[in-house]
Amino acid sequence: MFLLLSEVLVFKGYRIKIYKMISEIARCIFFVHHLLLLLNGAMAIELPCPEYFRYIRNDNFESMGQVEIPSPPRNMALHLKIELTVATSLPSKYVGRLELAQSKEESIRAIQQRRSLFYVVHFPISHPLPILTNIWFNEQLYCSGPRALGRIVTSIVLEHTLFPPRILTIPTNQENNLDAQPNFNDFIQFDQISFSPFIPETPSRLPTLPPPPPLLSPSPSPRPSSRPSPLLSSIPSKVLSEKKPLNNNDDECGRVNIQNSNINPLIAKGMKTSPGQWPWLVAIFVVKIQFEFHCTGTLVTNKHIVTVAHCTRLDDIILPASTMLVSLGRYRLRDWREKGSVNREVKEYTLHPDYKGDAKDPTADADLAIITLWEPVKFSDFIKPICLWSGSNDLRDIVGSRGYVIGWGQDEFGRYLTNPHMAIVPIVSQEDCLWSNAGFVAFTSNRTFCAGSRNGIGPCNGDSGSGLVIRKTDGRYQLRGVVSHSILDRNTMSCDLTHYVVYVDVAKHLDWIHSQITS
Repeated sequence: MFLLLSEVLVFKGYRIKIYKMISEIARCIFFVHHLLLLLNGAMAIELPCPEYFRYIRNDNFESMGQVEIPSPPRNMALHLKIELTVATSLPSKYVGRLELAQSKEESIRAIQQRRSLFYVVHFPISHPLPILTNIWFNEQLYCSGPRALGRIVTSIVLEHTLFPPRILTIPTNQENNLDAQPNFNDFIQFDQISFSPFIPETPSRLPTLPPPPPLLSPSPSPRPSSRPSPLLSSIPSKVLSEKKPLNNNDDECGRVNIQNSNINPLIAKGMKTSPGQWPWLVAIFVVKIQFEFHCTGTLVTNKHIVTVAHCTRLDDIILPASTMLVSLGRYRLRDWREKGSVNREVKEYTLHPDYKGDAKDPTADADLAIITLWEPVKFSDFIKPICLWSGSNDLRDIVGSRGYVIGWGQDEFGRYLTNPHMAIVPIVSQEDCLWSNAGFVAFTSNRTFCAGSRNGIGPCNGDSGSGLVIRKTDGRYQLRGVVSHSILDRNTMSCDLTHYVVYVDVAKHLDWIHSQITS
């Protein structure tokens, strides 16, 4: 009896020990499991910005981030930027992605109902997990956190912009109303494309003369500006051999659809053009609270537009490509449903590497930018590219020639036009330009030229980026210049067309333009 009881007690003792061992193993597994979750970033323990950011897992158990913006403002562009840091180098060029957590329609509904807007962060790697460091929303710093620690720390910046649509519903009785603005019942979304243009040394200048008069960039903004826009420095010229047209649109380029001998002679003091008369004309808009006309451009391929570099800035602020929208085939500037016109989002833009313009030392030399569209356009009677310049790049060969400049800038009364007007301007020699006003020396170079009759006729505020085209003997038009700057009339705070207007000489930049549109 005693022996049997002892055996039972010994058996119970082993069973208790086994239970204890199982319990300890379970505790270890539980601890290791939670430690792994913590290392993988799935537990929100002392996370930075917990009111705005958390780690989540998708259906495939992949670690992701979620950003919540409570009650974002309505009827305006929404720009989110986050910075992540991770204690390792990335295995590829992929840096992750920031996108809306819900569909576009659901996100818009949340904004209109003043609910939170959610974003999802796709990480480039999951081990180690990137750490949120900063959140900015509409240029406001929402919160900050500590950076990742390690021998190698990689910083990642992701951005997303949600802004009004490119195709708008406007009542027919507003089609010709310049003040008719797009509604905000729909939004378009896409990630911002960033860029870092290379800027080389300042080019050598011509001999110094007295200070220049006030300079006016034919305003990128649809308002007269009392501030000079970027000007230019002088650069030695070089003579290039004769070139063939640099186009992949030889069958379409430079052809107009309307044979009209009564060419409209003016922008300021001018008559209107006709729809489809200049099918390479492009209107460039910038999204703020609403779309605002900003500059003019010239279509050179089915997805590339030439304009001036200073049109990528607004009040000295560099414009993200995601805030720009272009309209092609457009005649009535505010008719968003105009027959034959299309609107396209801007994927990116590239500045000429020699461009040095800023407010303190503006320049028109190399004042060029190439805009690339997300989607190519189909050519039609209303949309065709211009031919790039062919032949000699020597300015002396075109002195006295007539150039045609088209845009939506101001007329002689300071009013912005609803329909494009055109000016015919004679091209003058560098000597005539410099002798006309000593101040031109400070912002012209051997890669610019001057044109105009100095009689109040020519491009004005709002015409920055407009192309100067010349009709060749085969009946086609070729792009020779781009409107860069004019002299400011301090009395009217507008362009002073008793002086010449300065143009970027496209013929001096064909190699660079070709490299951008064929890459």
